[in-house]
Amino acid sequence: MQLLLKDIPLLDIGENGTCTILDFDRLPFSLRKENITFIDFIEWASNRTLSIGRSFAKEILNALRLSQTNRYAVCKACRGLSLEDAYWIRHAGDKRVWEEVNLFQNPLSLYITEISLSGASVRCSGETLDRRQDIHTPELTTLGASAKGWIRKNGSLYLHKVGKYEIPADRILAALDIPHIHYRISSEEELCSYLTEERREWIESVGDAVVNAELFTSQEVSMVTFEEFQIFCGNYGLDAYEEAEKADREFYLKMQIADYILNNNDRHEQNWGFFMENATGRLTGYCPLFDHDHAFAGYSHVFSQTRREQMTLYESAAAAQKELGMDLKRVEEMERPEFLTEEQWEGVLARNRRLKDL
Repeated sequence: MQLLLKDIPLLDIGENGTCTILDFDRLPFSLRKENITFIDFIEWASNRTLSIGRSFAKEILNALRLSQTNRYAVCKACRGLSLEDAYWIRHAGDKRVWEEVNLFQNPLSLYITEISLSGASVRCSGETLDRRQDIHTPELTTLGASAKGWIRKNGSLYLHKVGKYEIPADRILAALDIPHIHYRISSEEELCSYLTEERREWIESVGDAVVNAELFTSQEVSMVTFEEFQIFCGNYGLDAYEEAEKADREFYLKMQIADYILNNNDRHEQNWGFFMENATGRLTGYCPLFDHDHAFAGYSHVFSQTRREQMTLYESAAAAQKELGMDLKRVEEMERPEFLTEEQWEGVLARNRRLKDL
């Protein structure tokens, strides 16, 4: 078995579990260490797959007859292919190459997209279920908890997800001029093939919406989550938070301000990170901010998840604003964004004023 980056072999994994490094500089960041064990490889592979806590995870796994408890087995079944990067696993005897297997170019298993977005039971032929070596879906390696699914349109890939708060977060971050992933509301035309009318009506009845954003990685550029970066830093005795700050201090501080104004309680270690140039394996800067469907929390004193020290979002943002002196008046000039209640919008404006008045 081999771990590859596109068609470049990086790691040989023997039948006895012995790992032989072939290309250190392009290994996944969490595996960039002098001696890689089989346990290290299993942990890396397992962390690539969806959590059982994700919406409709059980339905996805059941449809593909995959284990709900063995994430490593799930990763092997789908070759570890992801839209987050260009790594994959090639089993002994498999003669396929990147061009034949990658998710960026090749057709996706659309019935899995339907299950992933709606939880609907989809009847598949026995042939489809038996050919697990041909599982070809990004849903097994798309992380996060919300119902979501990848849809290709006009040659580009879009992540559609249930998460209305992406829309106001997008508008506010645009006003603040903070780099982020742009979302729009998914059209009925885009969803009619993947969501039943009943499911669409239910989403609307609970006050939510399906939104989408274009894929921000590619065959040339991968994402390295802070979680992976932290493992790498730990292997070399480095403080991951200090190193993240050094990478781009201005962006790092803007992230503190953004999370406070949005009252975002979900900036966990997989929800921020860096871009990696696949050709060299080098980090090239931060990813734009993404995943804000849990923003606008209805309580105060949320703690920062992007600081080593225990600090509230306000304490972290206040320190950042004192240094950056960002112009925050454009938020005050905005109309209330769609999907926010008056109370939520007043909370945004109050937090914005609190920083502006420092």
